[in-house]
Amino acid sequence: MRLIKIYICFFFLLSGLKAWAQIDYYVDIIIPPKLQAGTDYSIDIIIHKENISGFAKLELYMPVGIDLYPIESSGATLIKQNQMAKYIWLELPSSKEVKVNANIKVDYRISGYKEIYGNFYFIQDKNKSKISVGIIPFQVINDFKWKNDGNQKQATEYPKSEEVNKIKPTILNQPNFYRIQIAAFKKKISKYQLSEIYPEVEFIKEEFIDGLYKYTIGDFKTIDEAKEFKNKTGIYGAFVVSYENFKRVTIQNISN
Repeated sequence: MRLIKIYICFFFLLSGLKAWAQIDYYVDIIIPPKLQAGTDYSIDIIIHKENISGFAKLELYMPVGIDLYPIESSGATLIKQNQMAKYIWLELPSSKEVKVNANIKVDYRISGYKEIYGNFYFIQDKNKSKISVGIIPFQVINDFKWKNDGNQKQATEYPKSEEVNKIKPTILNQPNFYRIQIAAFKKKISKYQLSEIYPEVEFIKEEFIDGLYKYTIGDFKTIDEAKEFKNKTGIYGAFVVSYENFKRVTIQNISN
């Protein structure tokens, strides 16, 4: 009888040690529970990743009327597609927690219950893994005083999600053209990783310049065409570069 009790105690001890040894990965989104319509707020996103390393992405789905802008992205590339904000890391920072800071703009016309949700994707033991961010609820307060403000431009339509850029660039045979640089890394990245940044990978060109693998989309005949396309990609940090006689011109990045 005593021997059975010892086995039982040992079993529960092992079970407890196993549960204690399990690593808990999760994402915190710190946002006020009540937001005022027509106001901007700073939010913090903290990824508790422990020893996870390598490629990862965080996808967040924002309510219509809530727009997110980066402040500090901890080395990630931010891409906005409709209501999804996607942070992509080719290599996660080494710290056990990754903190992202962003600004959200609340449209002046919306009100009521809203929520943010999403997933964090990463590689663990050479396998793709996913954890849910969960549902982050908040309330938008609106007194609708703007309806009686003659100086406030009143839109007749409720805010809508922006259209994803469906225009595809073309491959030109002329010597002078423009392209959009969408990323630059110390390491060469795969087509799968590129497709997370821009899905039409056949239009992406890789160049090794100044110790970096630089990735560009093109081609465009005029700088105006290139700027218009860049502004619709949703890729933050992308910029226009110029080519003359099929060679990249070393000039300061062309502004928006």
